[in-house]
Amino acid sequence: MPEPTPKRCFVISPIGQPGSDVRDHADDVFDYIIKPAMDEVGMTVYRADHDQKIGKITDQMFDSILSDDLCIAVLSFQNPNVYYELAVAQCAARPVIILNEKGHPLPFDIKDLRVIEYTLRPKMIFEKVYVKQIVEMVGNLEALNWTVPVPFGHHLSPLGRSPSDFVYRGQLETFVTTDRWLAMLGAAERAIDVNGINLKYWIKMPAFRTLVERKAAAGCRFRFMLMHPENVALPQYANPSISGGSNAMALDMVPAANYFRGLSATCSNVGVRQLRVGCHHQQMVRIDDTMYISLVVFSETTRRMPTIECTARSSLYAIMRTEFDALWDANPDPPAIENPQ
Repeated sequence: MPEPTPKRCFVISPIGQPGSDVRDHADDVFDYIIKPAMDEVGMTVYRADHDQKIGKITDQMFDSILSDDLCIAVLSFQNPNVYYELAVAQCAARPVIILNEKGHPLPFDIKDLRVIEYTLRPKMIFEKVYVKQIVEMVGNLEALNWTVPVPFGHHLSPLGRSPSDFVYRGQLETFVTTDRWLAMLGAAERAIDVNGINLKYWIKMPAFRTLVERKAAAGCRFRFMLMHPENVALPQYANPSISGGSNAMALDMVPAANYFRGLSATCSNVGVRQLRVGCHHQQMVRIDDTMYISLVVFSETTRRMPTIECTARSSLYAIMRTEFDALWDANPDPPAIENPQ
């Protein structure tokens, strides 16, 4: 299995002429603060003057801001190009970590943002004070799946993304953690739909039952849909080279189905269905107006399924919601099941 491609970080920074105080300062910040932090988190990092590709520098700079996983903006010296590039990154809802040398004043529109104020004092560099702060902020971004809003208008569509677009998130295991799921579910207000082959992951999630009971009591509707052990399509999901086979899948369905049925019995806003008719081509989670779709593929385990995020403004969202509703309606609420023999 090939190693995953490292995430990329683009540094928005004053650069200055070779030998100038600005260039020396920018190099020190890059070499002693930014680069060590990115090495710790396993990210490739570079600055515009490090990019040796042939082409127009400004085009390459914009491409880096709009496509790289992270931007780090160094605001020291109040360089107008840096502020312009930071604004582009924010308009595009790109994850950005902001650095500023202590003593350099920040303009009104920036000062309320979280900023790492640094010095180049040897002790602070030796103790990696700012490296640790950057690593912590990267961890926070990972917990949010690198998803940030436009900071001056959470309702706005990010630059370069039309309302009908969807976002490819890569493999499920790199996109979502338990804490991330719990945070997203906890933010739901109206409805949560979940479908999958056996949903065993969910019943192992700490505090999940408490969260569902609390949200359901507050009026949020939950629908959980999983396969039935007697579905004739079940054996076709099992790839013997990477799984325990369809019987193992069926065994996992029993505790999950009964778990959700128990929630349904005590919470009026919780429903559960098992598919005897139809089958899943994707595992899906809908949280209000956002949907996460993981494509069921024979060649990979669940955690490595390719995952797509889309919103209610996307045609993909409408198609997948219609599919969920059709399967739900085609499979009436089943009785409790026993362990398959």
